Amino acid sequence: MTMLPGRLTRAHRLLAPRISYLIGTRSLHGQPNLIPVSNVTSISTSPQLIIVAVFTKWTTYANLIATERFTISVPKAEQLDGVWKLGARYSRFDYPDTDAKLADSGLEINYAPDLPAPTLTDGLGYLTCRKIQEVDTGGDHGVFVGEITNVTFSRDYFDEDGTPIGDLHPLMQVTGNRFTTSGVTRSVPYGESAP
Repeated sequence: MTMLPGRLTRAHRLLAPRISYLIGTRSLHGQPNLIPVSNVTSISTSPQLIIVAVFTKWTTYANLIATERFTISVPKAEQLDGVWKLGARYSRFDYPDTDAKLADSGLEINYAPDLPAPTLTDGLGYLTCRKIQEVDTGGDHGVFVGEITNVTFSRDYFDEDGTPIGDLHPLMQVTGNRFTTSGVTRSVPYGESAP
């Protein structure tokens, strides 16, 4: 195999594919928003903490600065067209306002008042989170640490313990407008514990 030196400005592409999560926020005035973001990861399981990085020129960044709670939904691969429309600034869709963007996505969105922000109703599941820290890295993305306050799993894909009951096919971004999903799930045996 031959290795190819790459441009440093494209280094993040080696970390793909990544799940395209939907970050739900509300403005200080209650305006809902939902956008795809692939910069999300778990950083602690006790307590349950995640980290999110959002481009600083996006409305979601301003909402995360101004408010304390947000949601993270996990879309399925077959929801690509709607998710792509939600990324309007990045995907170059032109909408007069956020409401038009959300409506045109064609996705089933839950705006329930007991949720801190909108969620996808028919994805793989969603998290509700409380922002506990903003991290200034000096980069072009704002970094936020959130504590998970609630999790909802799709009964079609998970058991009550959160264990997948079959193959999951989350929407995953390779780069730009190129997407993929996961393959067949395979289990391997655990090793024997040392006495």
